[in-house]
Amino acid sequence: MVINPEVIVSNLSVEYMEYQRTKYNPFGRLNPIEAIRGVNFSLERGDIMALVGRNGAGKSTLLKAIAGQIRPSRGHVELSGRAILLSGSDPGFFHDSTGRQNVLDLARAYGINNDSLERFGESIFEFASLGNAIDRNVRGYSTGMRGKLGFGFMTALSPDVLLIDETLGVGDAEFRRKAQSRLTAFIEGSGSVIISTHSLGLAKQLCNRGLVLDSGNMVFDGPIEDALIKYRSIVGTDK
Repeated sequence: MVINPEVIVSNLSVEYMEYQRTKYNPFGRLNPIEAIRGVNFSLERGDIMALVGRNGAGKSTLLKAIAGQIRPSRGHVELSGRAILLSGSDPGFFHDSTGRQNVLDLARAYGINNDSLERFGESIFEFASLGNAIDRNVRGYSTGMRGKLGFGFMTALSPDVLLIDETLGVGDAEFRRKAQSRLTAFIEGSGSVIISTHSLGLAKQLCNRGLVLDSGNMVFDGPIEDALIKYRSIVGTDK
């Protein structure tokens, strides 16, 4: 029983329409596809939940529904406080503004007050380590440079509920190690966390709970060790 839930997901289902055309039906038709169906769970403050499942299991769809980016077909989501979905590393950069101006403008949009703005920005600039490039237009940045700045920005925020969808792929090996350390500190500073990952080692290291999805169905919710055992039984591996 969850005493003070930060997240309540009740009978959540998400359905979308897929266009299919065959030689027997050249005009095609729309077929309903259920990405997730009947998902129920609660998350309390301090919980760090790993969301695991094979590709196509519905993990990203579930996170987007919790974040309010997708409207559920059935059921509902209740959140206590502000939720942020960390998916990829672009928080909405305007490419014809400098990296510095992007950070400051986006910070205001995300609710950072003027008194904290300078300190907030400097922590990001130091982490991204872009040097003089921070005052160049983002349009001229490489993918890695945009990724570093975006990751630094997103992990400088302080949400009540943090949703992470596989977000450690930017930069070189040294930067990924640096990003892993920053992400760990970010998770520890958030109220409750759901992290979708294919890294079972990361899940075991960071999480106390695990939720397993299979073909859109929630098949397990419980202690992380038991969740990983369930996941391995689905994919047929002892690793």
